[in-house]
Amino acid sequence: MKFSEFSGERWAELQLYFDTGILPVTGLTGSESPDEAEAALTRLRDLLDLVEMPFKGRTVTYPALHYAAEGAQTIERVASGLKAGGFRHVIIVSLNRSYQSDLPSVDLWIVPEPDGSLPAARAVSEAVQAMWRNRREESDRSAE
Repeated sequence: MKFSEFSGERWAELQLYFDTGILPVTGLTGSESPDEAEAALTRLRDLLDLVEMPFKGRTVTYPALHYAAEGAQTIERVASGLKAGGFRHVIIVSLNRSYQSDLPSVDLWIVPEPDGSLPAARAVSEAVQAMWRNRREESDRSAE
């Protein structure tokens, strides 16, 4: 679901069921022409659909981070805020592969393939499910 689909009351009721925040990252620089910016937003939407649609009942998509001048530092700050706000998992969906790094608050990166094509829907689905499974197994081990 999108962040805008929740009222304060509704979020308080449903927060336990939505444990995964999705942060789209466009990676615009400001030097794009209007048609280049529009093309980037369209590609981000297509990439986002691979994770947003199949897992609509468990994820909340936040507004896109269009400009990230500090790259990974900016993404980590926002992801950390999402975790502090109650999300157990944070997925970054980004057009810019160079942002992808091992950030403490990011559980999964969904990025285009090296050739720029979108990843296969099945691969994205399996990656998300593996992320959830791994977190559950880590929780089980720490409870022992």
